Amino acid sequence: MALRWIEGFDNHGYITLLERVYTGANTSVPNSMSAGEVAERRTTDTAYNFNDVSGASGVNILHTPTLVASVQNTWIVGFAFIPGDSVSINTPDIPYIALGNSSGEQIRIEFLEVTGLTFRPGADKRWRFRIMRGVTEIASSVEHFGHNIADVSTTVPQNWMYFQFKITIDNAAGSVEGRYQWVQKGSRNDPTNIYRTLTWDAAVTSVDTQNQATTGADDFTISFDTGSNSDQVKFDDLYVCDSTGTKNNDFLGRCFAQTRVMPSGVTSDGDTTDWAFVSATDTDDAFDENRSTNPASGGDDRRITSDTIGQIHLGHWDPYPSNTIADAIESATIIGVRMDIQGRMETSGDIDIVPMVRKTTATAAEIAVGSGFNVSSTTTTAHVEIMEDDPNTLTDWTYIDLNTTQFGVKNAG
Repeated sequence: MALRWIEGFDNHGYITLLERVYTGANTSVPNSMSAGEVAERRTTDTAYNFNDVSGASGVNILHTPTLVASVQNTWIVGFAFIPGDSVSINTPDIPYIALGNSSGEQIRIEFLEVTGLTFRPGADKRWRFRIMRGVTEIASSVEHFGHNIADVSTTVPQNWMYFQFKITIDNAAGSVEGRYQWVQKGSRNDPTNIYRTLTWDAAVTSVDTQNQATTGADDFTISFDTGSNSDQVKFDDLYVCDSTGTKNNDFLGRCFAQTRVMPSGVTSDGDTTDWAFVSATDTDDAFDENRSTNPASGGDDRRITSDTIGQIHLGHWDPYPSNTIADAIESATIIGVRMDIQGRMETSGDIDIVPMVRKTTATAAEIAVGSGFNVSSTTTTAHVEIMEDDPNTLTDWTYIDLNTTQFGVKNAG
C-alpha cells in the first residue's frame, strides 16, 4: 500500500492555512488557534487537535485534495477521536469520515449517539459507528464508546480512542474492517499497541459499498459538524493509505503526527538561499506565520520570492527537543513525512515550483521531490507532498536523518 495523507493539525497555526490545504474547509469558521497556543505547542508535549467550532448553520468539513492519480478500491485510514463532554453527536448533524471521487461520496462511517440506554451514575452519553452508502445503512458497530467520564478526578481526557478502518469499495464485493484501542486512559493505554476488532450488527463483507456509478475513491473527507457550538468533536493523528505500492502495507497501528518548527533565535537559512526575502530577515521570519504582522491571514506579508528560473531556497528546522515526543519519534518507525508549501504569484503569470530536500551531513546538492506544481494566481494556494521514503537515501526515514534534512523549493520556470 502507499501512504497518501498525514495530518496532526499542529502545523496549521491559523485557520487560513488549514483552509488552503482542504478544499472543503468552511471559510466562516473563526480562528480557533491563537499565537500563544501555537507557541505553547512548541515547548510542551501537548499536540493540538482540531475541533468543530461551527454554529448550527455552519458546516466544518475538511475535504482533501485528490490523493492519487487514478481511483483505488481499497483504502486504510487511522485516526484518534474524542467527542466533548456530554456532547450530542446525532442532532441536527452527524460527524463522519468518508471516501469518494469526482462523482461524489462512495461510503461514509458516522459517529452516531446511542440513545435509550441507562447509564451508571457519573457517566455520560455513548456513541457507536454506522456505515452508510448514501442513505442506506450497511451496518452499525456492536461496540459502544463513552465520552469523557465525569467522575474521574483528572484533567486528562479519558476516552481518546484510536480507530482504523480498511474499506474496499465495490458494488458486490465491498467490505469494511475496523479496529480500535484506547490511547490515553492509564489503565488502558497499551504500549504494545494491542488493538481490538470492531464487530457489526450486519454483514460487512461481500456487500455493496459503492454509492456512485463507478467504483473507487481518490479523496478523503472528515466532517466535524454537529450543528452546535456546544457539541464539539476532535480528530487527531490521521493517516490514509491506498492499495498501491508495497511499503505501508495493511494496518499501520496507532500513529501520531508531530510538527517540526523553525528554530527561534538562531539562523534558519539552509545551505542554499537564492530566493529574495520580502519583509523578512531570514527563512524563519519568512515562513513562520506567528512572526508575521498579520498571522491570521497566513503570514503572507513575510515571504520569499523568486523571478529567476533555477533558484533554490532551503531552510532547516529545529531538531526534536529532548522530551517524551522526541523519545517516541526516535524509537518509532517513521511511516512518512509531510511537507506543506503555500505560494502565489506576486503579479500576473505562472511559475512551476518543485519541492526540494537536502541532507545536510551527506548529500552534496539538493534533490527534487515529486513532479512539482504550478502556481498561476495571485491568491495563495497550498501544495502537500507526502514522502514515504527519505529522498536522500531512497529508504526509510530515520530520526537522525530527519533532524538533519533541509526542506525548501525550486523555481522550475
